[in-house]
Amino acid sequence: MNETRTVQVRKYDESLHYEWTSRLIEEDGECILLYAGPGRTLQHHTRQACYTYQSHSLECFMRRDGFTVQLDLEPDGAIRHYCNIGLVPRLDGDVIEFIDLDLDLVADRGGEWRLVDEDEFAVNRVRFGYPDDVVTHVWNTIEDVNRRIEINDFPFDGSLEQRLLTLAKEGISCSSSI
Repeated sequence: MNETRTVQVRKYDESLHYEWTSRLIEEDGECILLYAGPGRTLQHHTRQACYTYQSHSLECFMRRDGFTVQLDLEPDGAIRHYCNIGLVPRLDGDVIEFIDLDLDLVADRGGEWRLVDEDEFAVNRVRFGYPDDVVTHVWNTIEDVNRRIEINDFPFDGSLEQRLLTLAKEGISCSSSI
């Protein structure tokens, strides 16, 4: 499959935060899986910068849930896990839009997950005027993600790690940029 998808991450006011392009690996009723190999570039609009990554990356966008999971296979062989909390992704052709609501869950090298960016959430909650239902959505989503992690439920069941290792071994390249 040689299709690509552009990911646009936006803030609550719809301003473009950052974006990148990755290869579509799988798309079904539950999620969209994207892969990018070393050389992937990310245009960070908020910081007015462009970053190039040397890791293999597998991104999972849940179709009905307000979180994404990104796994990066670092050059040293470690897999880094990052989970963004936001609104349910929107699809428009080959573009996936995701509203980032600041809070993230990050796993350390020992597999312990921790919540980060609570200060950013507090500031942006006021700055963007997050309504009460959005704040409730954020905390309910974090609770759901933590439950899934605890019971090893998809996408935290180990299947994405295996998929990433297979893709990296096959040497599928995707150095697409914006």
